[in-house]
Amino acid sequence: MSQLLISQPHDASVEAPNQVETTVSVGGMTCAACAARVEKVLRTVEGVTTVEVNYGTEQATVTHSAEAITFEQLQAAIIGVGYTALRPGEARQAQLEQKETEQQKELKVLAVKITVSGIVATLAMSLMFLPGLLPVRWQLVVLCLMVTPVQFWAGWQFHRKAFSALRHLSVDMNVLISIGTFSAYLYSLTITVMAFVYPSMSTQHNYYETSAMIITLILVGRYLEVKAKRATFDAITALIRLQPQTALLVREEEIVEVDVDQVQIGDTVMVRPGQRIPVDGLVTAGRSSIDESMVTGESIPVYKTVGDEVISGTVNGTGSLNFLVQKVGDETVLAQIIRLVESAQGSKAPIQTLADRVTSIFVPIVIGVSVLTFSCWFFLVGDPLANALTFFISVLIVACPCALGLATPTAVVAGVGRGAEQGILIKSAPILEVIHRIKTVVFDKTGTLTEGHPRVTDIATSNGHQENHLLLLAATLESKSEHPLAEAIIRACTDRDLQIEKVEITNFEAVVGFGVQGDLGGKWIRCGSRRLMEKEGIQLLGMDIDRETEYTKEGKTVIWVSVENQLAGLIAVADTIKPNATTALQKLRRMGLQTVMLTGDSAKTASIVAEQLSIDQAVAEVLPADKAQVIEDLQARGGMVAMVGDGINDAPALAQADVGIAVGTGTDVALETADIVLMKSDLAHVTTAIQLSRQTVNTIRWNLVWAFSYNLLGIPVAAGLFATLGVTLNPMLAAGAMACSSVLVVTNSLRLRNF
Repeated sequence: MSQLLISQPHDASVEAPNQVETTVSVGGMTCAACAARVEKVLRTVEGVTTVEVNYGTEQATVTHSAEAITFEQLQAAIIGVGYTALRPGEARQAQLEQKETEQQKELKVLAVKITVSGIVATLAMSLMFLPGLLPVRWQLVVLCLMVTPVQFWAGWQFHRKAFSALRHLSVDMNVLISIGTFSAYLYSLTITVMAFVYPSMSTQHNYYETSAMIITLILVGRYLEVKAKRATFDAITALIRLQPQTALLVREEEIVEVDVDQVQIGDTVMVRPGQRIPVDGLVTAGRSSIDESMVTGESIPVYKTVGDEVISGTVNGTGSLNFLVQKVGDETVLAQIIRLVESAQGSKAPIQTLADRVTSIFVPIVIGVSVLTFSCWFFLVGDPLANALTFFISVLIVACPCALGLATPTAVVAGVGRGAEQGILIKSAPILEVIHRIKTVVFDKTGTLTEGHPRVTDIATSNGHQENHLLLLAATLESKSEHPLAEAIIRACTDRDLQIEKVEITNFEAVVGFGVQGDLGGKWIRCGSRRLMEKEGIQLLGMDIDRETEYTKEGKTVIWVSVENQLAGLIAVADTIKPNATTALQKLRRMGLQTVMLTGDSAKTASIVAEQLSIDQAVAEVLPADKAQVIEDLQARGGMVAMVGDGINDAPALAQADVGIAVGTGTDVALETADIVLMKSDLAHVTTAIQLSRQTVNTIRWNLVWAFSYNLLGIPVAAGLFATLGVTLNPMLAAGAMACSSVLVVTNSLRLRNF
């Protein structure tokens, strides 16, 4: 649809100082004139500065005075000229409810059709076994009256799609179904009419029950297919419904409840205990635990404090939080997750594309084989018309590639949906078919295998000092420093709930290359390297030096602390390995995959981390721009490569790899560059993603094997090649076998929901 933008020129000179932007979803617009009409009426509302109506997206963006105009006034103006007006969130919800209603209606209609056609088919078969109940001719009339609604009402969707396909000079499974059922129905109808002209014709076998049963069984397969799609739609709907409709905006120390669409980047939002986070942001005040399970799959609530990120749709715990808004609308992590899942489930995998091509060739061949079968039995063998028609219909029905068409999409939908439930976002269906062939998994070190920021790992005290006291002394002095190690010490106090006292620090000095020192409440404190202690003549014991050596071997940085020229203790700081990294790498090795680590750190640090994690190969001192070259070199050696990174400085490598996997909460670069985004920080989900791919591909393969085998084995039997051995396939039995194969394929795919 073409896009029409109508806007009123923006005049900054007349703009009120407190302007806000409101988006309204407008329903009922059918042309550009409608958009112009909406734009005109909104422009007449007093206090409106600019108006932009997008006919393509059916939205109006209005800039207006925050005090003078409410959403209800804009809504009333639009409704007044004959259109509907909703908040974007409400409009999306209405669309969901409409789609959900349509699916429920489709399922109900299918259930009614299955019931009616099933009863008709059963009664039709019963009349076959009750001879003499009615005169034969009138029995044919009764069968015709019962089956006609089934043929034209219950089976209309197949006939309509078949006609559409033939009109576009293509064939699909609906063509086979339509030709097969109409052959049975029209042949039986001919016998019914001729029986009143030539009574002997009434003894000919009819296929009314076959037509009804074929449609019934195919409708059952269709019902299962819709149910499978409904399960995935429910998962997406559940995600969308996590988005709150309102937010508590902090304005000049006042709390104002506004529509979430009015929240803008840079605003401050308050979240009370038990409320959902309305938009993405950064905590500026307060502490709380947040349940992120609905977005990341992580069952344990995550503790949040100042500086931590919060995600829209997650549930706040017992504390109250203020946070700075960073993402709104379609840019939030939740919105991007929904888009990714919808996109992946709507994309076609290579195997599915292959199946579509095979189907387009297979269907004409089947029609040709069925015509050849009829010709051979009727013209060459000289069988009665009824027998020849039986073989003709049987071939059409048994060869119907419904199972072939369902083999891939049902597995992909189930696999992508199950991955999303576990916090594994797969951006496209082809990735599911690629990742299982990975031979090498490359990990970025900082932020992927490690926490990404230094943390205090060990505290060793001397001369009677206590751990917490030593930590507070160091944190208080380091609060004047901007060094990353200072942040680690201050963060350690926060983790231990230690409050840093506001003590005046005088004579503070940062000794370049050594550390910091200063007067803290009348006591001279030093924090720095051993060289600083030795330089100032502070006595170090052998046991202290031994501790430093031990920490250094583990790749840790040691900070020495002295009070009044006397050693107080040592604090070891390191970028610690994530708790789940070791287990994840062990699983990968058991799966037969090679592991490689990339880092910009020194060879010594890389060697220590690689040894702790038992990584096969470590490449150190690599700049972010050079990581892609390392990936390319690994690919040149043979085998497919997956790159696992945090999605920021690893973007080139993520793009170069055969499969890019971003670990974290879904940064912009990660979502743009990576093929798979792991919402959890648990590296074990790397193996889970690979196992899910293997399971999905295995399911698709077995679906295709069954579908192809069924058709290849069923066609010769249906064509009567084994008739001399007494082995034939009645059209009704052929329809049952075909429906069973479709049910088997769908059921096999749905097993992935339990992965």
